[in-house]
Amino acid sequence: MIRPLIRVSACGLILCLCSGAAVNAQSADPASAAAPQVLQFLQPTDGSGLLQNQLLGIPSSYCGHVIDLLMHNRLRQQAGQTGDADVQLPYLTAGLKPGDLELLCVHLVRDGDACQGPVFQIGMKNNSTVPIGNFKVSVVGVLGQIQMHSPSQTVTIDRMEACQELQIQMQLPLTCMTMGVVGQQCPFDTVVVAVDSCDYLLECNELNNVQILRRGEIAPIVVQTVTTESTAVAPAAPQSPSIADAVPAPSAPVPAAPSAPSAPEPDDAPLQDIDVDQLQLGDVQNLFLRNR
Repeated sequence: MIRPLIRVSACGLILCLCSGAAVNAQSADPASAAAPQVLQFLQPTDGSGLLQNQLLGIPSSYCGHVIDLLMHNRLRQQAGQTGDADVQLPYLTAGLKPGDLELLCVHLVRDGDACQGPVFQIGMKNNSTVPIGNFKVSVVGVLGQIQMHSPSQTVTIDRMEACQELQIQMQLPLTCMTMGVVGQQCPFDTVVVAVDSCDYLLECNELNNVQILRRGEIAPIVVQTVTTESTAVAPAAPQSPSIADAVPAPSAPVPAAPSAPSAPEPDDAPLQDIDVDQLQLGDVQNLFLRNR
């Protein structure tokens, strides 16, 4: 009877060891640890769950744990706590410095309208040397004063590694856009975001887990698009000079050709070229008078 029990116990121990090794190998994968995570927790597109809650009389949301956390933080502030406090435990002789889960930022991803509630992106960081997990994150839409059944959403984070930053997107129910009394309904005006909203974790600073923001103070996520415009002018291609644009070079002066001397008339012929023997007396007299 004892041997079968021993065998069953041994098999169970082997299975536990194998599953633990598989989990450690998965968490030690550098590719999965380095990849940034953005978890989305959005409301379903159909309203069947909301209609069932209304028919059954079950409230669609409950944020009593967020109200308890706000009250506890007020008591801590009144006691003089400012964060980074040591925790005194009865079985320890010295103070313990636990880790810290910090709410970093809250941004608006998409505003609400008549068909869907707004979506917020929440950034948090595990400021500790050990992994944490199984804690709650809550978002509450408030109009004036927070109530037990103010529109809210609460999700569970299974695991965060040491010094890891995590981004999650959460959507408020559609009821946050029509709050108030009948006939005077209006959208929410304040958002309460809380990490570790159920106060499960032992932290050195509990006051950095909650942010209370006015709706108009939440900055939207801006996607920057970089457009490069070339302002440099490309050099023009060299063009062959046209005949009209060509400027002729100044030409050297060409001397005029000497004109041929005209044949002298008989009256203008010089005396040395005249044959005296062939002239008559009247011609000699006229030539003499003309050349005087």
